[in-house]
Amino acid sequence: MSFRRFLIKRTAIAVMLTLIAVSIIFVTLRLLPSDPFSGLVASGALTAEQVAQVRAMYGLDEPIYVQYLKYIQNLFTFQFGISLTQQRPVGEIIVPALVNTLVLLLPALVVTAVISSVAGMYAGWNRGSWFEQSSIVVTTVFRAVPIFVTGIFLLIIFSYGLGWLPAFGMRSPLANPDGYLETYLSVDFLKHYTLPFAATVMFYSGDFLMLARNSVVERKGSEFLMLHRAKGLSEMEQLGRAGRNSLLPLVTYFALRTGMLFQGVITLEVVFAWPGIGRALVQAILNQDYPTVQAAVFIMALAVIVMNLTADVAYAKLDPTVEAGDV
Repeated sequence: MSFRRFLIKRTAIAVMLTLIAVSIIFVTLRLLPSDPFSGLVASGALTAEQVAQVRAMYGLDEPIYVQYLKYIQNLFTFQFGISLTQQRPVGEIIVPALVNTLVLLLPALVVTAVISSVAGMYAGWNRGSWFEQSSIVVTTVFRAVPIFVTGIFLLIIFSYGLGWLPAFGMRSPLANPDGYLETYLSVDFLKHYTLPFAATVMFYSGDFLMLARNSVVERKGSEFLMLHRAKGLSEMEQLGRAGRNSLLPLVTYFALRTGMLFQGVITLEVVFAWPGIGRALVQAILNQDYPTVQAAVFIMALAVIVMNLTADVAYAKLDPTVEAGDV
């Protein structure tokens, strides 16, 4: 199979998966026993006639298939509509929240990938050493414990116990930064950033460490390293050669993990009251804010599917047997 056919096939699968994901969230929201306006009628905030007018304004009185077609059309043109609860465009809610999530997660993932991969390679090269055993134990414990539990422990120790760092939010209540630079490049932001960043790094460190360690262990006795050893290369030079040949699974896993980050840190954003897309999704679900929920889930699903596609393409480029074998 040519690379072009491989790419077309993978892209078609990605589009189909995106369509399935957004369709599932559409059906799920419509199957809920109540709608976002029923509480307003019960509380007396709006009359039944006023609620009917609001429903018509949002198109919720139209046949379900019409709602679905408009929903798909709007999503794929990135027209997310107006929030039911905040009465402003969903994009104004989702985009800043998405930026906050990326600012937290991407640096954490890059730092985790670099440090843990190097440590994993060193551990694999020195199999049986105290460093290998202790690093496996520590990172496995962090990986086994849910990330929100690690976050709570960090809060208890460094916020409530020692009082070194703030517990919640992305900035102090009285801080009023103007623009992204003042927001993200300040001491106040750094203090709020440290604990959720540390929790994310600890949680994902085990994956990269074990992947790098196992790859180096597999390659340590290989013939190409024996050849390098016969040429007189030092231990560190041999480790460098083995590490370079272990990058393929690490690069692939990094791409997959980047797409899946959003699902894994929703609880972390809730614990630290971090104003990211995960916390925005939870609040929208509680308020049955259909447009916001649909937009947030669409972005999360799209991130996963696009990064999976990226991983497939990268793997096919780095390892031609994948493309040839139509895996």
